Amino acid sequence: MWLRTPETIEKVLWEAPLEPATEAVVERVAREWAVQGIRGGKDEILGGLPIVSIGWPETWALPEVYPPEKMPPALRAKLEEADFYLVRLACSFRPVRREKQVQWARFIVYLHPDAAGRQPIAFDLHPLMVTQEVRRNVKVTLSPSLKFHEIEGSVGGIEFGFEYSELQPIISASGAGEARPSWDYEEAKGTRVQGSKWMHLLLKAPKGMKPVRATLDLTADVAMHGSLLQVVMGKEEVARDRLSVKLVA
Repeated sequence: MWLRTPETIEKVLWEAPLEPATEAVVERVAREWAVQGIRGGKDEILGGLPIVSIGWPETWALPEVYPPEKMPPALRAKLEEADFYLVRLACSFRPVRREKQVQWARFIVYLHPDAAGRQPIAFDLHPLMVTQEVRRNVKVTLSPSLKFHEIEGSVGGIEFGFEYSELQPIISASGAGEARPSWDYEEAKGTRVQGSKWMHLLLKAPKGMKPVRATLDLTADVAMHGSLLQVVMGKEEVARDRLSVKLVA
């Protein structure tokens, strides 16, 4: 089965303006503006911050989208050791005011152990690194070692994969083999951190572990008049509650 990422987030889990990480970061920006002679106090700093949306994760058990009889033997053998799932994640950035733009953002997934202490991990992530030009119609499948592998040209004869309509630099991921995978988004020449961003996670869980729970999070830097304001998605306790999800029911 081939899966194509949508153009926009269809099911929104969270949508709200970004908020300052602490009162101290607001006071720092206010001092910097005062030195530069920029008018506006805290109200101006806080007004019109970019809006972030987080999509509901979509999860497929790997055998549902990649029939085991079509898998290479080495890949099939791994399915006997653990359960594997393909998880699609999404976030989007929408500027409200031209002079306030997200310069850098990090999307984080915290994978939680169950009551018995069994820990799921991110076996692999995609996109892992995008540093040059806007890339369109990027096709990805799995190698026999269960690693994401990009395909050049036709996908004829390949039984499973997913496709992005577009990937914009700069993107870097970390946390493969760990319980805290993340993706960083940064400005690049000619592009800004805005619009919808799609990510895929190959989740490895101990055999029979259900549910698999995670908490999603996002932190960012917003550039405004030469200053950087560190922002988060909302009050910590509220965001933690709203962004706690079951990746596997």
